[in-house]
Amino acid sequence: MSYKEAVVSLLDRPFGRLLLAKIATRALRRAGGTDDIEIAFLHGFWTRRIGSDFIPDGPKFDYKYEDFSIWRNIIPGYSAATNDYWLQHYRPREGDVIVDVGAGRGEDTLTFSRAVGASGRVIAIEAHPLYFAMLISFCRLNRLHNVTALHLALMDKSGTTRVAQSESNWTESAVEWDGPTGGKVPAGTLEQVVRDQGLKDISFLKMNIEGSEPYALFGMRPVMERIAHICVACHDFRSEQGHGEQFRTRAFVERFLLDHGFRVESRADDQRDYVRDHLFGLRAS
Repeated sequence: MSYKEAVVSLLDRPFGRLLLAKIATRALRRAGGTDDIEIAFLHGFWTRRIGSDFIPDGPKFDYKYEDFSIWRNIIPGYSAATNDYWLQHYRPREGDVIVDVGAGRGEDTLTFSRAVGASGRVIAIEAHPLYFAMLISFCRLNRLHNVTALHLALMDKSGTTRVAQSESNWTESAVEWDGPTGGKVPAGTLEQVVRDQGLKDISFLKMNIEGSEPYALFGMRPVMERIAHICVACHDFRSEQGHGEQFRTRAFVERFLLDHGFRVESRADDQRDYVRDHLFGLRAS
């Protein structure tokens, strides 16, 4: 362990975090050439502030000096990625309702929230407990008042399911799954969410839940007609990389969308395998 690592390890605990934050912020400002950036421990997470934007990073201090020069582009990078991955066939408008299934830490939620404005709503759904806690902090710090965050695995029925214990938002399997690892989280259907949140119509639904798409879609059947646009990130490319057949869902998702009145588009010529697996559902009308 280096001297710097030893100091960080010593200070990254309740009695030393304020001092560690001051030291890190001073180094950051020196490297970045501006005072409008800061590191602080907020709501249980080490957090970056860049101008008026906040980014919770995790419960442990894990910053490196070489990271500082790229921080200014984090939020613009989130926006660019959201537009690239999800918004090829739909553009959010003031007052729209967006459901973000697999919201993670809020990377896409931010762009959705700012696009639909004060009269719109974003329902951000995340199953992984750590990511959900970071999502809550992210929305609070960035004043995303039109976002409702739900700790929920979107499935085919109510109950509980399990998610991986690692820092990931990958839902492991169906509600009945009872393997030896993973933590239990609440599970429910989109039909329940629509009812509980008083949603009439959904302008756009984004889904990125790493192989659990069939379960979530089965639970959406009663309210599919309320969805105007949808984009589902399938992960067949992971199956082809040897990560398991549970990721091979694209054929099912495409058939499901067609059966529920959508025209399906994809980006078959994109060089990125994960982008080629995105399916866009557009109403035939």
